[in-house]
Amino acid sequence: MLVAMADIRSRELGAYLRARRDRLAPADVGLPGGGGRRRVKGLRREEVAVLANVGSTWYTWLEQGRDVQPSVEVLTAIADALRLSPGERRHLLLLGGHADVTEPSGFEEVGGQLQGLLDSLSPHPAVAMNPWFEPLAYNAPFRFMIDDVEALPAADRNCAYLHFTHPDWIAGHSDHEQECAGIVARLRAYYGESVTDPAWGPLLGRLREESPLFVRLWDQADVSGDPDRVKGIRSLHVGTLSLRTITMQLQANPRTRIVVYQPEDRTTGERLEELASRIGRGVIDGPAKVRRLRAAT
Repeated sequence: MLVAMADIRSRELGAYLRARRDRLAPADVGLPGGGGRRRVKGLRREEVAVLANVGSTWYTWLEQGRDVQPSVEVLTAIADALRLSPGERRHLLLLGGHADVTEPSGFEEVGGQLQGLLDSLSPHPAVAMNPWFEPLAYNAPFRFMIDDVEALPAADRNCAYLHFTHPDWIAGHSDHEQECAGIVARLRAYYGESVTDPAWGPLLGRLREESPLFVRLWDQADVSGDPDRVKGIRSLHVGTLSLRTITMQLQANPRTRIVVYQPEDRTTGERLEELASRIGRGVIDGPAKVRRLRAAT
């Protein structure tokens, strides 16, 4: 089992290095272009090896996923050579096995205390998610923020999967591809923390099979944390919303995060109040009815 886990890490480390190398041109790192037509779209392996002051053959083995057990110092030098950001550098070290990260075996059920916290945040939508973007708990405004989450098959209620495959979630974001790029970059970061967890296989396999956009973004190998940001949401129930997301980690389980959507303007605040009021009165429209009304207007 330990051997298999090491193989996974080595393979993912090699793939990540290749993706980062492909994105750099010689001029980006102060190297001459070399003249003539280059056979690679980014840096050559030999060029990275020179910049990092490591052997070319050894670096090739590293990209090939061989078990060469790079040190922190060597990976740091490679990160410098590849001009990695702090988040990308941490991701590289995690893939290299140089962080004290506990591999999760699953998540406990969300207790009433956390559900109560989410409910108290209404009318602001709020959700608790694990690293696989599975909603562990959410309040009613989040449930109806775009469409009724609970009207979807249970197997599809994964926020990453919905962004790439569900028509209403795709239409529900004003800058869909940018939103998806951010999701993939965060998935990459969480993946680096628990690359050997078996839960990743089904999710990544399903996304690769069903979404060419996911394949393209995943293969770019961008890595990001959870930056607070403003997003445009098109709700089927109350119209366009401008929301700023704030992400918090639970002290009891740092890999469970709470995302709260706060209104960026007065109109959005009023529409969230309207949404919460309609939910409270039990008069929220079902998704099928909403679609019929939209089609008629």
